[in-house]
Amino acid sequence: MEYNKIFGIGGIKTGTSSLGKCFEILGFSHKGWDQRLYLKCKKGDFKETLKESMKFEAFEDLPWSFEDFYKKLDKKYPKSKFILTVRDTKSWINSYKKFFQSQNNKEMIANYYKYKKEIIKRYEHRNQNIKNYFKNRPNKLLVINICKGEGWEKLCPFLGLPIPSIPFPHINKTRNNILSNHLKEGYIKKITKKIRKFLKKFIK
Repeated sequence: MEYNKIFGIGGIKTGTSSLGKCFEILGFSHKGWDQRLYLKCKKGDFKETLKESMKFEAFEDLPWSFEDFYKKLDKKYPKSKFILTVRDTKSWINSYKKFFQSQNNKEMIANYYKYKKEIIKRYEHRNQNIKNYFKNRPNKLLVINICKGEGWEKLCPFLGLPIPSIPFPHINKTRNNILSNHLKEGYIKKITKKIRKFLKKFIK
């Protein structure tokens, strides 16, 4: 392989959990969500996160998808590859809505409707910035819509790997999956914290 690291830099609710499972299936040592490192990045301290990146081969979720942190990762690992998981805007924002409703949290639901336009604008703007950043290096960035059905046939050629014989994983595909398969793992609690922190950026 001509690359040494793979970074999933798509935002939450874009198939990041599925991508993480793909990394495991493909045999990469994998690092996902880390709240402690994310909080450090929010404070502008990236030193420990960059140090942690030396321990694994593949990454997704925060802090790896934090704002424009991909630029620092690209600089540190010039042979790395980046994967931007995306989702149609309407589908993406509706996923947020369903999640808030499933939590039955009136404050979260109210904030969703209050800052919906700003959230959408931020999501679309960041995705476009990433595409612009890598536009002259197409072999460095893969844009994939897992939620729309894109899978092994797009991911594996990008990574130069054979397609596995098992089906492409679709984690958290339905609300029932979230409530049954991941509640025991603390998944709901984890995502709730991330979304609250995300929304606070728009609350004055």
